[in-house]
Amino acid sequence: MSGMITAVSLNPAIDRTMTVPGFTAGATNRAASSRTDPGGKGINVARVVKRLGGPVQVLGFLGASNGALHTNHLAGLAIPAQFISVPGDTRVNIKVIEPGSHQLTEINDAGFAVSAAHLATLITQAETLLTGTAVLVLAGSLPAGVPADIYGELIAAANRAGVPAILDADGEALARALPARPALIKPNRAEAERLLGRHLETRADLVQAAQDLLAGGARTVVISSGGEGAMLASAAGAWWATPPAINPGSTVGAGDSMVAGLALALARGMAPDQALRLATAAGSATASLAGTQVCDAAGVAALLAGVSITAIA
Repeated sequence: MSGMITAVSLNPAIDRTMTVPGFTAGATNRAASSRTDPGGKGINVARVVKRLGGPVQVLGFLGASNGALHTNHLAGLAIPAQFISVPGDTRVNIKVIEPGSHQLTEINDAGFAVSAAHLATLITQAETLLTGTAVLVLAGSLPAGVPADIYGELIAAANRAGVPAILDADGEALARALPARPALIKPNRAEAERLLGRHLETRADLVQAAQDLLAGGARTVVISSGGEGAMLASAAGAWWATPPAINPGSTVGAGDSMVAGLALALARGMAPDQALRLATAAGSATASLAGTQVCDAAGVAALLAGVSITAIA
């Protein structure tokens, strides 16, 4: 299992995506098309890692009443998965895409609740899987019953095992995890603003934010800013990535694709600037696709050379 990436998905979702021309709040709208996919940030990361040729496995919770979509989908992709079945429903998230403006409206459900016994089982399984793991990815929101410090606990376990942990979370779950010293965090601009309690309007603001997050415990910080680009900062230096021009499709899964690229780069021992290049190409490739599609190796390879990397003094 050399290079194995383990993606933890504590709060997976069933994504119901509808394309609605002229979507208007407060009115009757009709979808031109719709699709249903297994979702959740950890699941999306695993799908992209697999498509980019990396070994990956998934650990997480699933609602007992509607978990078959995820298990069948991952089995079809030959992605090993260890799901703990919990009472209730895996949440169903509604995503509405207005094709003219490319605007995305999301309604995210709450989903199931997790008992202390189920949580203890997951922690035990995670510690067992760390033995064969090169990179641990912790991504997404937390279901009811899971304490906000869970990611910090899993990062601490990964550090004890000598496994770098990547964290993609928001709010208190992110704040509580920083002291555990994750190998890398990837907030987007809005998430970084919420965490730090201030607006980040300029590139200099983002650089200072990254420095503050490094001081707070993260060993590498990647802050993504959509079509503007992304920056990576660590003790080794800081870099800005400007993405290539694309025909925009949907932003669904673009951030998860960046995390997948970062995980692959970390597993392969790539230099920080080249890790940022791969992550930016992966995010851009997914953003060029419609709906909930995610990038593949050919799409990423086609964009790699178009990513501009600039060192930040």
